[in-house]
Amino acid sequence: MGRSFIGLLVIGATLTAVATTATADDAKDEEFNTQLIRATVKISHDKSTGTGFVLSDGKKFILVTAAHVFDGTPDDETTIVFRCKESDGVYRKQPAKLIIRKEGKSAWTKHPTEDVAAMWLVPPQNADVPKIPLGLLASDELLRKHKVHPGETLSCLGFPHRNESNDSGFSLLRSGPIASFPLVPTTINKTFYLSANTFEGDSGGPVYLTRTTGKEDLKFIIGLISGQRFLDEEAKMIYGTTKLRHRLGLAIVVHGTFIKETIDRLP
Repeated sequence: MGRSFIGLLVIGATLTAVATTATADDAKDEEFNTQLIRATVKISHDKSTGTGFVLSDGKKFILVTAAHVFDGTPDDETTIVFRCKESDGVYRKQPAKLIIRKEGKSAWTKHPTEDVAAMWLVPPQNADVPKIPLGLLASDELLRKHKVHPGETLSCLGFPHRNESNDSGFSLLRSGPIASFPLVPTTINKTFYLSANTFEGDSGGPVYLTRTTGKEDLKFIIGLISGQRFLDEEAKMIYGTTKLRHRLGLAIVVHGTFIKETIDRLP
């Protein structure tokens, strides 16, 4: 069986890895799926596309994605696609250049062992970016406390094969159950499987839980999409062999603990 990363034209302002005060609304009363869709962005260049999402420490914005999205970008800049909301309530795309390297040095921080990258982000003026707090990243303690378990349904956001949900450029939402056990400790179980079809372009997208019961209304980010699981086989024929690859419908998810560790390493 094999594992595959899910991959990563230029208009608007140039963004650099410089911290700025977070100015977008925090949307405290907005439903969580909508908040995360607004916070999820396309990261794109002419050869491939990936997904990222924006978090806030209360004062500054942070872009999170899979490390291989940036590693696979050949140039020093790529394009990040935000949205802005017009006075009539209509959203439109707001693409901008994102500088990811300077003089050969990465402008992002990479986790030392896991497929996670983060960088400070300055969204364009008027970009619609909600403040998703870092406290919503799931820890081992949170997963244990709320008994997150195999079979529980999670949601994920991304841009499969560059596809968007509409002309405004929002991501696509898919859902599926947790397909592996155990989840913790994440120091040992660094990734887990989600039973959902993911594709090239989904890498870096958030994976999250929303759970509503009579006693609690939970919402937190459990991790990010890193890849997908394949079954590879070789078929022998009279005049040679051919290799076949089958999608297993399993997304590989890196735990939120490694997102937090990566953010903690930001300069």
